[in-house]
Amino acid sequence: MVRIYLAQCEAAHGREKRQAEHLLGKRLLYQGLKEVYGIVPEPEDQLVILKGEHGKPYLKDFSHIHYNISHTKGLAACGLGGSSLGVDVERIRPFPESVAERVFSSAEKRRMKELPEKERDSYFFRMWTLKESYVKALGCGITVPLADISAGSDSSAFFHQEMLEGGYVLSVCTFEEEEIQIIKA
Repeated sequence: MVRIYLAQCEAAHGREKRQAEHLLGKRLLYQGLKEVYGIVPEPEDQLVILKGEHGKPYLKDFSHIHYNISHTKGLAACGLGGSSLGVDVERIRPFPESVAERVFSSAEKRRMKELPEKERDSYFFRMWTLKESYVKALGCGITVPLADISAGSDSSAFFHQEMLEGGYVLSVCTFEEEEIQIIKA
């Protein structure tokens, strides 16, 4: 089972915003470690978090626990499970069309142009979060061109996506079929 912890945070600005959201993501990680695995690191015994070749974080002393954190304007998410996973959350908002041109496959671009204008922002972030969750699960980050990735192109990947209250979309990718449990902190 994959557990996704979600929490809203106050809107800060600039560097403070990113720091606040990242700290909230880490608090969600600690909450999940306590609730799921009974791990309660003391302040002097902080978890040792290392990074893989392309920056994916992992727990040095708990290699059997996989996690991934994502945050966006006012919301943080942390996924925990027993195998590799990727989580991405985004608030749906207007997007630069130049980004879609760069990161979407030809089929995705065609599909977006077929949609009514009012549905394009949602479509963009649904596709974006699926792609991000996939590369995060792989642990390769965006070293892979996102235009080369389409949800469903890798038959070993399983995706879960939810539209969340407040205009957010959450996508989760795993390489084993898993039950997804969402926990609001």
